[in-house]
Amino acid sequence: MKYKEEKIHELLLDNRFVDWLVNPQSPYAEYWHQWIESAPEHASLVEEAKTFLLDMRRAETAREQAPNPAAIGQLWSHIRISIDDDAVPVIPVRPRRWFWIAAATLTGVALLAGMLFISQSAHQLPALAAAPKDAQPAAELVRYNGSDKNELFFLPDGSKITLAKDARISYNRLMNGQKREVTLEGEAFFEVTKNPQKPFYIYTRNMVIKVLGTSFRVTASASHESVAVQTGRVSVYLKGQDLEQSAARILSPRQVCTYSAPSHELITGLYTSPSKIELDTDNQRTYNFEDAPLDTVFAALERMYALPVHYDRQVFNNCFLTISLGNEPLEEKLEVITKTVGASFSISDYGINIEGKGCK
Repeated sequence: MKYKEEKIHELLLDNRFVDWLVNPQSPYAEYWHQWIESAPEHASLVEEAKTFLLDMRRAETAREQAPNPAAIGQLWSHIRISIDDDAVPVIPVRPRRWFWIAAATLTGVALLAGMLFISQSAHQLPALAAAPKDAQPAAELVRYNGSDKNELFFLPDGSKITLAKDARISYNRLMNGQKREVTLEGEAFFEVTKNPQKPFYIYTRNMVIKVLGTSFRVTASASHESVAVQTGRVSVYLKGQDLEQSAARILSPRQVCTYSAPSHELITGLYTSPSKIELDTDNQRTYNFEDAPLDTVFAALERMYALPVHYDRQVFNNCFLTISLGNEPLEEKLEVITKTVGASFSISDYGINIEGKGCK
């Protein structure tokens, strides 16, 4: 039962999933349909997540405000009972954690589709109202690690982020602004691709970290915030300061900077041994494919970047690749892949589009 709870938890915090539920023109529709078909239990997970989402919206509408933690706990208890009808008495939910999940989910719904209208019969799941035909995918992308293990994520610029359990990041899905910006909650290890023209910023509750290209660990929990540098250099500021005028803490390799809540200041020191997330990251450098179907490679890209890949599966049915995908920016990866199979690509907020005549 714990596994199902964690998977539902993960779905509710995945804005691709919420977009698919509320947006009939969602670019992620094919991705989720394939995901449902890939394992027998996925369909029930989707239905439970959908029920929770709609119940939360109903509770919000009835009160004309965000549901309180007690209501959220009751709703989640109902889901647990439906997951396992033979379950022993349900363990109480941690209200604060699930209140945050519900708030994040409802915020995503508001951004993606505005008001959600509910209709429900005794034998049917609630139906979602159609979104406007010109609905756009949310510009902000949320990546969340709901598993028990560290999980590797890729950014469009070629940077990599390993998220610890329950950590989450948000960023512009294409990172096509003047700055590369990521907001972090939890613990993560960053390997940032160098680009002096587009500095990389990480925002935590109380700190701003400016990077040009390096590797480092950031912890951003409610009780502890710190930055530990493995390679390169980073600048650390207190949030709310003028980054150009204030005196930043410049960190070199093997240095750590910690935020002190009582004094509201940054404290610099040394750290002598890498954390578990840093050790695990050493084994997650690349994705290797040997004579793999193009479908498999594109599925890996979708997982890496949380962007759907649109292409004609029948046309590219006979295409196979031997390739390693590592630190290269997304566009470089696509250049190599499409040239190998005689195709072309384009990238937009709706995902990656592949055109070509296929392989003989």
